[in-house]
Formats: sequence, structure tokens, C-alpha cells
Amino acid sequence: MSAGQDALDQLDERVRLLASTLVELGWDVAFHQLADELPDARERLVHVGQMTEAAANKVLDLVDEAQLRCGPAARQANDLAARLAGLAEHPELGVGEARAALAEAAAVLQQQADESQSHAAVLSQIMMAQDFQDLSGQVIKKVVQIISHTEQQLLQLLAQSEGTAMGMLEFAPLQGPQVPEKAVAQADVDALMASLDF
Repeated sequence: MSAGQDALDQLDERVRLLASTLVELGWDVAFHQLADELPDARERLVHVGQMTEAAANKVLDLVDEAQLRCGPAARQANDLAARLAGLAEHPELGVGEARAALAEAAAVLQQQADESQSHAAVLSQIMMAQDFQDLSGQVIKKVVQIISHTEQQLLQLLAQSEGTAMGMLEFAPLQGPQVPEKAVAQADVDALMASLDF
């Protein structure tokens, strides 16, 4: 039991030593800055996700609305085209029938023009729904800057620590799965623990 307590005391001492070393190197400020930047990056990415979802939903709603109006307009145009084709083949087409057909055609064409303007308005709204892209691009650039800064700080910390106690341990890089002929032996573990005064 006392051996376990001694190991805990040694661990506490090493943590205090690490903390004081980080303060001496000025890394405590860097770690606090990183701790502040990472939640900011996460919130920015969440915001981008929300903007993207809202824009996608708006576009889908607008497309559904436009498609609902396309069906009746197409049927009306097809019906008019069939009636006009039938009248054109009539050998004794009267003036009254021709006038009625032209009036019907004019009404349908006017309705089609109105529908076209309506579709143009929907397309404009779809285009406006994409305005999130400009904002999300700015947010993503900021997140990339935060991540790049975090990476730079960590690389500097690792570079500075290479000549200190961590460098003395000389950890071999992990390469692939553990295989029997390359497995760590108990003697290796004991040597590592001894180097850490455990």
C-alpha cells in the first residue's frame, strides 16, 4: 500500500514539475490560448453546419414549390397545342373558331409568361439562399487559422521538448500491428519504469 502511495506522490511531484516547467518556458499562456481557441473553432463549425442546413432546406422547399406549379402549366400548354393542331387540320375553319382559338392561345401564353416570371423569382430566391457560402467560407478560413496556430504551437512545444527529459526516453515510433517477434518484452517495460523511477 505504501509503495502505491509513494508512486502517487512521485506522480504528483512530476505533474508539479511539469507545470512549473511549462510556466518557465511560457507554455502555460500558449496552452490557455489553445484551450480558448478550440471551443471557438468548434462553435464556428457548428454555425457553418447550421447555415448550410438552413440554406439546403430553403432550396428544397423552393424547388418543391416550383415543381408543383410546373405540372399544371405543362398540361395546359400541351392541351392548347393539341387543340390548335386539330384546328389547323380542319378544312373549313371559320373565323369565329379561329378567333376563339387565338383568344385561348393568348390567355394560355399570358399565363405561361406569368409562370415564367414566378419561376425566375424562385430561381432568384434559390440563388440568394446560397449567400451563406460567402459567410461560411470566411468562418472556415478562420477555423483553419485556429487549427494551423494550434498545430504550430504544439510543434514548437515538441521541438523544445526533444532535448529534455522526453528526448532521453527515445520512444520508437509505432509502426503497424504488434507481432510476436517484435512484441515488447517485460524486461523492456521494467527498464522503462526504472528510467521513470518507478
